Amino acid sequence: MPSSKKNVPLHKVARRIFEEATTAALGPTCNPVITYHLQKKFGKDPSETFIEDPKAFYAALEEVFGAGARHIIIIVATLLIKKHCMTYSAEDFVHLLIKGDEPSKKILAEILSCAANEKQN
Repeated sequence: MPSSKKNVPLHKVARRIFEEATTAALGPTCNPVITYHLQKKFGKDPSETFIEDPKAFYAALEEVFGAGARHIIIIVATLLIKKHCMTYSAEDFVHLLIKGDEPSKKILAEILSCAANEKQN
């Protein structure tokens, strides 16, 4: 994992990227709607669940938005590919969330750490 001068919690990086991607692609009201529904489901900031249990995050997103969940995650992945250091495909990113095992969580953390470090530079 890249080192940085200032460690930003990964859930805050995830929140920022998710908000930036959904706002750019779907408009300014989309992210608050997604966040509201997921926060209601988890009882806490959904970006924390994204980090702690990506599989549960994706399942809840799918529960709320059906097949649209995959498209929302592809939008987020596309931003990571275009603006940050992600070398995985958008579909690979979706599969990391769906799988949600420890190796997948480690890769997701590395992707977000890289994005956080780029933002600071």
